Amino acid sequence: MMLRWRNRSLLPGGHAAIDVLLLAAWIWHAVVVLDSPRAWSRPRGNALAAYARNESIGWEPTSRGGPSEPRFDLILTGTLPAGIVSGSLRPEAGWQTRHRLWDPIWFLIHEAVAIPFWFLIGTWIDGGRSGLGRLMRGFLVGRMALALLAIAISANCWVALQILFWLSLAVHGALRASRWLLRTVGTRANA
Repeated sequence: MMLRWRNRSLLPGGHAAIDVLLLAAWIWHAVVVLDSPRAWSRPRGNALAAYARNESIGWEPTSRGGPSEPRFDLILTGTLPAGIVSGSLRPEAGWQTRHRLWDPIWFLIHEAVAIPFWFLIGTWIDGGRSGLGRLMRGFLVGRMALALLAIAISANCWVALQILFWLSLAVHGALRASRWLLRTVGTRANA
């Protein structure tokens, strides 16, 4: 007997598993980088002397500067609506220090939005009217491949592929909505 997965369980479960895998890789990377003896063995004499002087200028970062960690960005853009919500509520979640490797509240917010989102998409696909089942399952497989690539090769280009998917999905949705609107207005005008 062949096991047939329903999209309403496959999509949320698959994306949550990928998020957990990426989170584990992100935390592991931080442990390796931030706890390495080489990272803390650089001489810091000049920096400490500058802060010891009364007229020195302090440094207080207010936003994430520079390139961000690709594994974190893959979690954010994997379910872009959830990433927008969780990133807006906890913008400092991507900062890692030796004492705070990740933000569990951010991850709970992200998954609390992402899992119902994918459940609703899966339920809509299982209803048979969307025609997006193959595309969403393909995105799930592609996202797993990107996660494995991001674990092996850390690069920000993987995030661009996920953003391109969400952009094309938005264009597809806008075209379908405009086609539906034209049909609706056309049938009312003929009636």
